[in-house]
Amino acid sequence: MNLKTKLIVVAISAVFSSAAFAQSGATSKVNASDLNQNQSGLLNTQQMDLGNASSGGKSNVTVKGASQSQSGLLNTQKMEIGNASGKGESKVNATNIRQSQSGLLNTQSAKIGNASSGGKSNVTAKNINQNQSGLLNTQKLEIGNASNKGQSKVNATNINQSQSGLLNTQEAKIGNASNSSKSDVTVKGMSQSQSGLLNTQKANVGNAN
Repeated sequence: MNLKTKLIVVAISAVFSSAAFAQSGATSKVNASDLNQNQSGLLNTQQMDLGNASSGGKSNVTVKGASQSQSGLLNTQKMEIGNASGKGESKVNATNIRQSQSGLLNTQSAKIGNASSGGKSNVTAKNINQNQSGLLNTQKLEIGNASNKGQSKVNATNINQSQSGLLNTQEAKIGNASNSSKSDVTVKGMSQSQSGLLNTQKANVGNAN
């Protein structure tokens, strides 16, 4: 399945759902560029999923330029790229991925190369950026996560997190494996920056349990 960029943008803007989804032995192939989500206000939810495979399905996704921006109060923003579960397989090449969020009591999350329940993911990610400002916000970034016998292989370049404000939480996990899983992660260039008052900052690289 080859989809043009315009069709994918319309789908994401309308329903905030996945650009590619394969299951039950199906195969999907998507090439997309310049995807944008913008949202402002109160109690909103924004989500973008690219390259999802489950139940033996296979997906091959190339994304060049994907951005999410959100502002306001009590909002949730998510982006997951290259997710595989239930013996599904995903291969994702993502470049220039950006998340920005501002306001109060917001949650921001980006997961790249996630594999669980026997799934396999192979992700190449370049220029991944998260920006968040405001009060009592939460920011997370996880790259190369494998759980429950999943397998992930991630090659990541230029990973950046920035956060400013009061009572915020920032966290980055790269190369996490649990419950008999395997992860193979290569990272070149990673930075975390945080400013303000009473904030929390974490970075875990190469975790196995």
